[in-house]
Amino acid sequence: MEIKLVKQENLSGDASRADQGFGCVATEQPPQFDPHTETQAAYDFFAETGFVVLANCLNTEEVAHLNEFYDRTQREFPERWGIREKPKPHHRGQGLIYSQPLLDHPELDPYTQHARSHPVVSEILGGEENVRFSEFNFREAPQNAGVGAMNFHHDAVRPDRLIRKPYMPVDWVCAVHYLTDVTDKTPAFCVVPGSNKFGSLQEAYEALGDTYQEVPIRGKAGTCVLYDTATFHTRFDGDGIEGRRTWHQYYARGGFLKSSLPTSDRYVRPPTPVLTDWNVFPERLALHEDPEKRRFFSHWNTAQCEWAASGFSDEVRNSMPRGKE
Repeated sequence: MEIKLVKQENLSGDASRADQGFGCVATEQPPQFDPHTETQAAYDFFAETGFVVLANCLNTEEVAHLNEFYDRTQREFPERWGIREKPKPHHRGQGLIYSQPLLDHPELDPYTQHARSHPVVSEILGGEENVRFSEFNFREAPQNAGVGAMNFHHDAVRPDRLIRKPYMPVDWVCAVHYLTDVTDKTPAFCVVPGSNKFGSLQEAYEALGDTYQEVPIRGKAGTCVLYDTATFHTRFDGDGIEGRRTWHQYYARGGFLKSSLPTSDRYVRPPTPVLTDWNVFPERLALHEDPEKRRFFSHWNTAQCEWAASGFSDEVRNSMPRGKE
């Protein structure tokens, strides 16, 4: 991937501040792929870099529908978004988050396997039979909120990723759909290409050398960024005035895969563990009449098992973390 860089105030070599990045910021944007006509090219780019940008994943009507959802639910259920005098701990520094909108809004169900992004996700996870739902949420850095950057970090990882062969398919994938235009004035999702195969950002910086770069991804509403959850990423600061809305969906890999480690050529990769211990999804999806849909929603954590065992009772749901925002 050839992207020009600009060296800003360089923090290189200061391990104590490494999570803030090294100032090697790309001045050009990564390519965007059409998910239908360039599925293989999108997969190849992801396999090389740990992320890929998909163009026009949401159409104008879908963008309008989801923004209307934001406006309506923030007005009718502000507490679900963390709009309150004292934000919940998982909202602090994150802006607004609606953690589990699928629980109460079946109109969102069609987005969970979206026709544009889902085929590329399937390729990345080794085929449609291996794709499992993990999490679905909405986030907003509101206008005039002054929400700034966060440290570089990765999400859930498996330690064998550093030595297994082959590396693909990945363990978890996250899809970040932009619901508003993301420019140099708005907060932007930012990735470090190729960092998914290193244990720390410092290690990635030292190993990648001149190819190390921090890439803030701009795009119009409807753009989708897919990333390996092991890829180091952050939210870049905007001007503190312009806001941004995003829909985040996480996927896990199901099924058993043959792979290898240096100590054995008979290593079998089990299904990816559950992403969280609190995320649950409703009966209409967990016990869907379509067996393929049930398989997609079959990655249950203990909370989901207990809720199902109770007959999906409201009492049990409301007792769980984030079960009732």
